[in-house]
Amino acid sequence: MSAKEIKAELHERWRGDSITSLCDRIIDYASSLPENQVRMLTFRSFGDAVGKDGVDDELLRALTILVSSRLAAFDARALLVDDDDSEHELSAKELEKARATGVLIHPETGEAVPDFESRVIPFFVPSARLRAGNR
Repeated sequence: MSAKEIKAELHERWRGDSITSLCDRIIDYASSLPENQVRMLTFRSFGDAVGKDGVDDELLRALTILVSSRLAAFDARALLVDDDDSEHELSAKELEKARATGVLIHPETGEAVPDFESRVIPFFVPSARLRAGNR
């Protein structure tokens, strides 16, 4: 599915809602980037791309729509950063389980990570739906 098709579906589902213009800009931004630059899109990179000084409720709402709705333009991911700055990508299931139980098991050591929320960096990647239109 192309960015154009995702945006058409967005406008059909969210007709009349001003959030669609921000969603459009986010999709356009991600679609314009070379493949090697879309591997880790952050809240900050999206905010910078759409001219926001920081993360606000409007940006959060737009990303929620683009990640969790039927549009599925982006997949949410997370990165665990250790004390030594080594990075470990977490699966959605690992993060979901950690949030449900309050305990994150380190993917390499198998030990519980203290205060894991402060060590987890959320990021986004274009979904297969969005990438399919950019090939």
